[in-house]
Amino acid sequence: MKILVMGAGALGSVFGGFLAAAGHEVTLVGRRAHMEAVARGGLTVEGIWGHHAVSKVAAFPTISQAKSRDFDVILITTKAHDTAAALVQVRDLVKKDTLVVSLQNGLGNLEAIAAAVGPRRTVGGRVIFGAELLHAGTVKVTVYADKVLLGSPAKDADKVAIRRLAKAIDVAHIPCDVTDTIEGYIWGKVLYNCSLNGLSAVLELPYGKLAEEQHTRAIMNQVIDEGLAVAHKKAINLPWGSAQEYRAAFYGAMVPPTAAHESSMLQDIRRGKRTEIDALNGALVQLGQELGVPTMANWAITELVKAKETLARRAASPRP
Repeated sequence: MKILVMGAGALGSVFGGFLAAAGHEVTLVGRRAHMEAVARGGLTVEGIWGHHAVSKVAAFPTISQAKSRDFDVILITTKAHDTAAALVQVRDLVKKDTLVVSLQNGLGNLEAIAAAVGPRRTVGGRVIFGAELLHAGTVKVTVYADKVLLGSPAKDADKVAIRRLAKAIDVAHIPCDVTDTIEGYIWGKVLYNCSLNGLSAVLELPYGKLAEEQHTRAIMNQVIDEGLAVAHKKAINLPWGSAQEYRAAFYGAMVPPTAAHESSMLQDIRRGKRTEIDALNGALVQLGQELGVPTMANWAITELVKAKETLARRAASPRP
């Protein structure tokens, strides 16, 4: 397949690298320094899935420089707050049968893609492995909690094409499967992120430490309860029947494989970048206000992360 990875940072480079190594024609579009390093010396993927040097992958800082204009699949791997800008750049590349796939964190990405290219072409992805950019040209797979899941909420979705893509990703050694209830799994990932990312960023602790400490665990439980209340009010079809069932899966199966992981939100703050808090806890707060569901724990985490963002940028700014 011809595959475009739009927003090829750490995660997008892992997908693009493994798919290119499996024989697909992959084009990466991302930040200039990283793309130029890949164009010069290829892409290196390290970490828990082994060492891979990928030479047959195209990399460009802008889509206008890419030689290919005909893609079967466009993977959107930008931060949630960059989704709209990414869609403007790829809209003219979307053909009749092109799949546009969100492999992002947070809420609102599927809706934005569907509004831009139509629900039938829109695919959601639940990604629950971690990656980081070590330096330009090299990324690392850091943790893995569960397989990637792909699906579409659209009734007229091209399920054959979605299964084909899922199989291609799985054969490329990124565990992947399909689901008819992708929205529920995306919401499950959102609850995972909302419980862990903000607290990890504010307290500068890995996920396992947050789960061990009774006070942070109490906050995470409240975040989960609020998030599930919002999801139920929106009639989201969740894979878990109750908050107790979700918490059992969260603490028993999701957190342990990622116990040593510090959130990408903390990495963003340290680098002076904007976080995705508005698409995570902030999105739950906004939906809670619209639906009449209290979300005080999520509100507090949102405000704390925004405060830390502001303080970090202020500290990094040169003094007059």
